Amino acid sequence: MAKPKRKHWSEKKAEKKARRENAEANGGDDEKKEDEYDRRNHFPAAIHPGSYASQLDATDTTDKCGTATKKRYGLLLAYGGKQYSGMQMNIGVKTVEAELERALYEAGGIARCNYGMIQKIGWNRAARTDKGVHAAGQLVCAKLCIEDGKVEEFRLKVNSFLPTDIQVLEIVLVTKNFNAKNSCDRRTYEYLTPTFVFAPKAAAADSSEGGGAAAAGPWTAKTNDEFQSLEVDPAAWAKQKEFRLDASALEKLRETLAIFEGTHNFHNYTSKLPPYSPKCKRYILSFEADTPFVKNGTEWIRLRVIGQSFLLHHIRKMIGTTMDVLRGSTPASTITKAFEQTKMDLPKAPSAGLYLAKAHFEVYNDKNENHRPSLAFDEPDQVARIEGFKEAFIFPEIMEREEQDAVFPLWLLQLDAIPFSYTTCPYDEWRAKKDEETKRKQSGGGVPDSDDEQGEDDDE
Repeated sequence: MAKPKRKHWSEKKAEKKARRENAEANGGDDEKKEDEYDRRNHFPAAIHPGSYASQLDATDTTDKCGTATKKRYGLLLAYGGKQYSGMQMNIGVKTVEAELERALYEAGGIARCNYGMIQKIGWNRAARTDKGVHAAGQLVCAKLCIEDGKVEEFRLKVNSFLPTDIQVLEIVLVTKNFNAKNSCDRRTYEYLTPTFVFAPKAAAADSSEGGGAAAAGPWTAKTNDEFQSLEVDPAAWAKQKEFRLDASALEKLRETLAIFEGTHNFHNYTSKLPPYSPKCKRYILSFEADTPFVKNGTEWIRLRVIGQSFLLHHIRKMIGTTMDVLRGSTPASTITKAFEQTKMDLPKAPSAGLYLAKAHFEVYNDKNENHRPSLAFDEPDQVARIEGFKEAFIFPEIMEREEQDAVFPLWLLQLDAIPFSYTTCPYDEWRAKKDEETKRKQSGGGVPDSDDEQGEDDDE
């Protein structure tokens, strides 16, 4: 059957004019039906309670925005998440978006009538980060009023209104339909950790007072108390800091991380998803380890994973399992075994070392390379700003928290107190055991960090 001939635009225009004239003659009912959907009608009519705009005097209509035409820009954002309850604007808590919106308003980039209603300026972000999570390559997109030729001046002005732990590193013009989340085709996360987490068990054993008291078995109130009372022995911790990762161990680490590369079923590396869920299929482009470096007497290493997208706890479970492989608790074959349909419990590394390093827009850059600036941000001065922020804010925050709370030594103690067996079982049987275990732990008066209770997300 032949396809119907497409109407010329002039015919469509004439038909629309005829419908409008007919609607006017009939009292406007047809026109109302045709135009009843208007996306602007769905914009919020009230200021978001989480915005600083809610604290302004409603009678004050003073506008700091100039006469520049509103255009869509991409803002490369870096921040330390320690002081904030996540990226996304929320009620009653301090967020990165609220701080950025206020700075843009004070700098004259947002009109008074749009302040507090970010949907009106097409606001979107490449990825969400949760409470305490850092970012060095977040991209936020919004329609802003910036005078031509004064983008860099505007960026510096915005930074003057931001806290020191939030910085706009670059501002570039993007296409009018650009969406940071939808156009982001891959993301890079980095994880900073002391190298002693990869030390063989014999070299890192007995760093607790009464370690191993909370042995594996039925979870009771006594077991919970013993688990929660685990403490890091300062002398043993000092000895851990002396550990250095040798060349053979570094090579083994890199070989182990490479196992995750490719498309796999990562159902065991997340929570609440069954093995047959299509959401569990994820593609990891690369997983690498940098050369270790020594800072304040402790050797640190930066792990870098690039993927199209990530699941809840995905990155932390991959790293936690890798740590246990290097420690000798389980063979490297456990990683591939966890890709199978059977269920397996896996360790989850601490969230303290995780941060969003970069959002990638390869397809967008290829499509618009001739008429829009690149979003690769790989120019020498741009890279210097990104790395400079990491070294000035993100790395010190991670290392300071480690010195104060002994995050990684305590995690190793907990891992040794209740070791993972890495045994497999059918999903239905595993789910029933988990439900029973949750009830038992709740009746016992507490529970250590678990997948079902964690609300944080490695990605969106």
